[in-house]
Parts: sequence; C-alpha cells; structure tokens
Amino acid sequence: MSDASKPKPFILPNRQHVTKEPDPGGRWSAQFPEMIGYSSQGGGKVPADFGWNTNPKQWQEELTPQTLAERFEELRILPPKKDAPALPAPATPAKP
Repeated sequence: MSDASKPKPFILPNRQHVTKEPDPGGRWSAQFPEMIGYSSQGGGKVPADFGWNTNPKQWQEELTPQTLAERFEELRILPPKKDAPALPAPATPAKP
C-alpha cells in the first residue's frame, strides 16, 4: 500500500508570524509584555561557599524499619480509652 492515501500533516514554516505568538527564543514583544523568555529566566549564580543545612536523601537512607517504627510510636496520638462500663449488681447475694 502506498503512502499517497495518507494525508500529510499541515506544518507552518513560520508559526509565530501567523499566530502572532512570541518566538521560542524569548525575545520580548509589546504584544506579549508578560512573556517570560530564555533571557529572563535565571541569570543567578550559586555562591562558592554555599552549603545545604540538611541532606534529605541521606536522612531517608539512614532510616531503618526499627527507627521508623520508633518515630511512628512517638508521633502517634491515640484517643483516650473509655472506662469499661460497670457491671450491674447481682439481684441476689452470692451464697458462701
């Protein structure tokens, strides 16, 4: 079977010109002033002496089933137990 029967997808050579969208390169346009392009994302730098206070991945790897069970018991809050209802007094006294 030939490919002649299948319709070919319609592709615009210059989509931005037709749809009036901003270009993917991120150049600012008065038509789309709130646009965030490549040039307006980032530009920051991490200082050389920056250090994390914690390492969550290491913390998770160090947990064992025993430590998880202990932490669960510490954090678990149970409702207070209700007092068992009192049994009614016997109608006749017990014989000795």
